[in-house]
Amino acid sequence: MKNDKRPDSDRRDEEQNTIKRMLEEMSYQTDLLGQVLAEQKRANCQLEQISRQTCEAQNELHSQTALQGCLLKLLAYQVDIARAEKPGIAQLLDCKYGFDRCLDICDCHGGPPPCKHVPCPDGQDLEHGSGESKPGQVKPRKVKDAPYPPVRREDHPVRQPNKRPQRIVPTGPFRGILRRTEGSDLRDVGSGDPGAAGLDFPVWTDDPSVANASTNAADISGAKGGNVVLMSGNWYIDYSTDAGATFTTLNPTTVFPEDIGNGFCCDQILQYAPQIDRFIWLLQYQSGATGANGYRLAMASPQDVINSNCTAWTYWDLTSGSFGLGTDWMDYPSMSLGDAEVYFSFDVLDTVADTVADNGLVVVRLSLAEIAAGGTINFRFTTAADSAVAWGSGVSQDTGNEVFWAGHVDNSTMRVFSWRNDSTTYFWRDVEVRNWPNTTLSSNGPNGNNWFGWGFPNNAVIGITRRLNELWLGWTASNGKGSSAGFDFPHPHVQIVKLNIGDWSVIEQMQVWNPDLAFGYPSLATNSDNEVGITLGWGGGGSLNANTAVGFMGDYVVWYRDGSTWTHTRWGDYVTIRRAAPESRMFAGFGFVTVDTTAGHRFDPYYVLFGREQNEPDPIG
Repeated sequence: MKNDKRPDSDRRDEEQNTIKRMLEEMSYQTDLLGQVLAEQKRANCQLEQISRQTCEAQNELHSQTALQGCLLKLLAYQVDIARAEKPGIAQLLDCKYGFDRCLDICDCHGGPPPCKHVPCPDGQDLEHGSGESKPGQVKPRKVKDAPYPPVRREDHPVRQPNKRPQRIVPTGPFRGILRRTEGSDLRDVGSGDPGAAGLDFPVWTDDPSVANASTNAADISGAKGGNVVLMSGNWYIDYSTDAGATFTTLNPTTVFPEDIGNGFCCDQILQYAPQIDRFIWLLQYQSGATGANGYRLAMASPQDVINSNCTAWTYWDLTSGSFGLGTDWMDYPSMSLGDAEVYFSFDVLDTVADTVADNGLVVVRLSLAEIAAGGTINFRFTTAADSAVAWGSGVSQDTGNEVFWAGHVDNSTMRVFSWRNDSTTYFWRDVEVRNWPNTTLSSNGPNGNNWFGWGFPNNAVIGITRRLNELWLGWTASNGKGSSAGFDFPHPHVQIVKLNIGDWSVIEQMQVWNPDLAFGYPSLATNSDNEVGITLGWGGGGSLNANTAVGFMGDYVVWYRDGSTWTHTRWGDYVTIRRAAPESRMFAGFGFVTVDTTAGHRFDPYYVLFGREQNEPDPIG
């Protein structure tokens, strides 16, 4: 204005503040519109549920009618025999054949179900769909003659684990302004006074004695069951029988025979299932001459681990052929527990490491009761191409009666998958989220190495857990803006979306971020108090070596103890958090530090038991 004699800087500040207020008002209006749409989706969801239940009731009626028909036919055979004074051989054979036909599950169930529920489109070009899982069966084996001679540690010369081009998430349509949540502080357990924050870390044990098992990645997993703690990394497993105070290291090739594919290497995932008092150990084996490879699913009780020095296992071998994959390679597994099931997932790679549809994700469901029994187990699995966008992702932790997984269609659309434990059908639907930054991940340590340099799993949804009727989905996002008006994140960070299970509305979109350093590789879990815990990587910003931290979501603080002294260009590929057992209100975290040595570097794994002070139980005796 002509009469405005204020300095130019004041006018610019006022204009910027006006624009900021306008953007905030737009964001508020977007939130209100989102709430209206959520209510509409909730109503649509209820109609969908009625439709689905009607379809399931029709299928059950069809199955029961077929079964009753079989029983009536069998009864007719018996009546004919009873009427005959001396039933002949032919009548007996007719009865036998009729009985056999009635016991034939396909005949008695009347063939394929007549009804298949197909969700209605939402009118917003958001995809819905469903798939039918397929059955499989595998017989058990038991470890004999252990320890076996150790096998030389050597990655596959052509296809190293998780060696593939990263999946690039495209930029999607504008879905709203992404607002930052409160930044997360980083604190040292040794000097940050966690007690003042109401947290306690009763056990924090490093294992610097692990040999330099892999120069590629640490890949840390673990689980706790009573006084037994298992912790795995590339090429080794650590076990503790004193609640994690000390660990003993084993080479897995000395525990199991080397008779799958081209032998063991390297990914391992661990869970403890308190429902059956068993550890479940998933080991990945390399591809053989044909390209196919396999997984070994092993089971032992904590007492078995103690009595045998971690060598008494019942196990089942599942190869590429078990899932109809021919010579395709399986890689990058995850594993979770439901009410009565264990689930694991893996990526599928064909002989060409590209990102076409056959390079998707497979989810497998197995019965905990059958695993505990130690006999033949029946399993069901999904089709890889259905979950192409979820390549690199994992299955939901603490997942109850339904398992979930997800992937990105683009940076404003997620595809979320669900599979109830009482159904053979799995479903997916697209969910709108606010645009998040999806450029190249980069954050350098003091030595100039970008700890995201490997490029995998990039933005895959690897942190996922269920909290009551909420689904929490976490992934690594880049620095920058998700849209032209969004917050400009200074470093790579973790994006987390909370969804309402049922109507699939977004409850909240939040971040784990810091102005001075990067976060990535989230792992999420839920304790018995329905609090969500996190283990993740941190570092970079040009001055900090990449490291691991743990914490509670909502505290906006993550904790570490020992710092790394070197930054690798391939951090990860995963760290782990589990609900502790029997201290179910606490978490068991598994991470690592990277140590610079005269011989190069090494990954030192660690186990940490942590929780809120008021929740800490009496020590295990």
